[in-house]
Amino acid sequence: MRIFVTHISPKDKIIEYGISLSASNFNYNLIESNCFDKVYSIYPGFVKGKLDKVDDDSFEAIYSSWRWKGKIKQRLARFIEQYRLFRKIPKNAKVWYYNLNTLNILLILLLKLFKPSVQQNIIILDFTPDLPFNKRVLPLINKMHGRISLSMYQKFNQHNLVCMPGVVPIQNNTYPTIAEIKREFLLSGALKENITMLSMVLDAFAEMPELTLHVSGVLIDHKEKMMEYANKYPNIHFHGKMPFDDFKALLSSVPFSLNTRKPSAPENLCNFPSKVIEAILYNRIIISTIHYPQLDGINYFEVASDKETFKQDILHIAAMDDAQLLHYANQGNKAIERFNASRWDEVMTQIENAK
Repeated sequence: MRIFVTHISPKDKIIEYGISLSASNFNYNLIESNCFDKVYSIYPGFVKGKLDKVDDDSFEAIYSSWRWKGKIKQRLARFIEQYRLFRKIPKNAKVWYYNLNTLNILLILLLKLFKPSVQQNIIILDFTPDLPFNKRVLPLINKMHGRISLSMYQKFNQHNLVCMPGVVPIQNNTYPTIAEIKREFLLSGALKENITMLSMVLDAFAEMPELTLHVSGVLIDHKEKMMEYANKYPNIHFHGKMPFDDFKALLSSVPFSLNTRKPSAPENLCNFPSKVIEAILYNRIIISTIHYPQLDGINYFEVASDKETFKQDILHIAAMDDAQLLHYANQGNKAIERFNASRWDEVMTQIENAK
């Protein structure tokens, strides 16, 4: 029996409950491939109170009444939930975790001590190596039976590890292709400096009025600057956090997708941005400040991370004719072939069967 332990809400409650859209997309792409016999969700700690809907036909939520019984009990609720989930997991099951964090660490330890026949595996995403918690749990990650990582970070145990930078739906969906290329660019996701270098990108596009910048996502850093630039510069548009269907429409209408992660930031050493896989799937043209071996065989632009050179690189790309640029577009089939959920099922089986 293969079990997935993750942290999701029903699709129609993702925005209301504040759950990450990119994490939800990743999880649902896996879950909807039917590669798990059972899926459980423990909600992030910031989700509190009585909710009108906590699960659906695709997963079972373990949600304690302690989440609405005072601050202390709210903090302890996640551990109560892990104990309840421990009792539900049968011996000899194969369990896969979405990351290792305070929402599952007690469960992992309980299974290790009291149900050692349970095989424990992990999908490692959003791992920041210099965080104190991650430093402490790295040995536990490395003692799992197997690991799927978004990168080949050298401090992960390389035995029984497979690098899979993302997952795309197994369904035969159709995605819009690019025929004519507008000089419009999209920066999306968690708008944090290390993840997007938002300040630098805003300064650069403020000096390139002939090019259009769209920004979508949750503002974490530079909130005032973002609003100021959106009001001041006609070529800069801020869309905020959008419902998924609205975001898909925006993504489908903008040819260039920016991945402007800070190359020196520790969290970018052992992660892979899901937005890049999503943009490739939607046949967009990728512009990245980081080189990714995971994308060998896929055409994308690599650009500098300092403002002046970044500007020169973007202007050079914008000056290319459409025939040249189309070599970097419409590569969705490559993402489907390499990262579809059926391929993930094969990799999980390979890891489970390894000694």
